[in-house]
Amino acid sequence: MFAQQGTKVGYIDSQTILTQLPEAIKAQGDVQAAIDKIKTQIDSIGQVYQTTLAEYQKQANLMTEAKKKDAQQKIMNMEKDYNDLRAKLDANGEVALMNRKLMSPIIDKIKAAVEETAKQAGVQLVLEKSEQLQMIWYAEASMDLTFKVIDKLKTGK
Repeated sequence: MFAQQGTKVGYIDSQTILTQLPEAIKAQGDVQAAIDKIKTQIDSIGQVYQTTLAEYQKQANLMTEAKKKDAQQKIMNMEKDYNDLRAKLDANGEVALMNRKLMSPIIDKIKAAVEETAKQAGVQLVLEKSEQLQMIWYAEASMDLTFKVIDKLKTGK
């Protein structure tokens, strides 16, 4: 259908663009650092939780009711802290929000560069072709605008 109307089509590999763009690399590094920090905290709380729970199970029969209640509360607080940290890694958690906040202006910049590159190349339709998003099953290499977009992003021209 497009060919009959003389539509010129191009494609980009957004993953390649993101791996070449310094601000995207920094944003992804910042997000990964946040993930690593949270995972370290999760591991730490998990280890303390396991130790505390094992100690409680060993000594529960020897504890007074007040001490049992305190120990149980401490264990429940650790479980809550653990679950709160895990929630930060969820799709709607703190890390996902951070990623969207950091990447949104970068994606907008890429979109603008794609639009400008496509107009300069006389392309009316730009599709995605990356390992993660196979929106194209085949395309001639001459239709690839990826590196033109990267040049535009890096040079501003």
